[in-house]
Amino acid sequence: MLLPFSLIISLEIPLEFHGGGFMGKYLNSDTIRYNLDASFEIYCTTLRHRNISTYVFYRDDLDMAEQTGGVSIDPRYAHYYIAFGLDYFFRNYVITGYFMHDCIHDIDYDVEGTPVFNRFRLKLAPRDYHYSLRLKTAKRFLWSVDIGYYPHWDYAGWDINSGADYRYDVALDFMFNVVSSDNFGIDLEPRFIFTKGDTTVYHQHVIGLLGFYKRSARRIGLSLDYNLYNNDPLKSPNKLWLFSVYLEF
Repeated sequence: MLLPFSLIISLEIPLEFHGGGFMGKYLNSDTIRYNLDASFEIYCTTLRHRNISTYVFYRDDLDMAEQTGGVSIDPRYAHYYIAFGLDYFFRNYVITGYFMHDCIHDIDYDVEGTPVFNRFRLKLAPRDYHYSLRLKTAKRFLWSVDIGYYPHWDYAGWDINSGADYRYDVALDFMFNVVSSDNFGIDLEPRFIFTKGDTTVYHQHVIGLLGFYKRSARRIGLSLDYNLYNNDPLKSPNKLWLFSVYLEF
């Protein structure tokens, strides 16, 4: 009886929030499909017991393609993500296991076959790459590896991954701090995603250059992303540049 009681006594409910958002403009002349992007995400630590914690994550991406009638900020596509996960900190690393549900919607008109995804993922990273420490760390190089599985199970007569032929994916993220001072810095952030489909491998490879002003574990800045190679069936801004203003906390 002492073990359950001691567990309850040491259990914390921190409700600790981290996140950020951005708005970006594609630097390409053809804006029929890619014009503006905006995104917001929030991470909340819900429970903590020593070196184990649980969390909830939410992200909302808005894609704004060619506009009409003098309107620029008019979302055409919305991609929502929600995840429930567990972080385990050990030595200088963190292992995260999580379940993510997300779906993509066309706005203002009906399109059959809205893509819906459910995936299980496992992440390994240095502990300083975690949301709670990333903006505080003095380390100049960080990385993370995500491995995902998209099960094609039937539920009530429909496939729980009904939008694309995704099966597995691997995501590699890197952060190189190339300039650092008390309040200003520049990061180089390459990201590589490989997704195994039924008959091919999809790629989403981006290199980002971020300049920022930071204060009290918060930062605001400008970023320039270049899509090296992207053949994803849902969104593929291949060879396009995205210029953004962003905020992180």
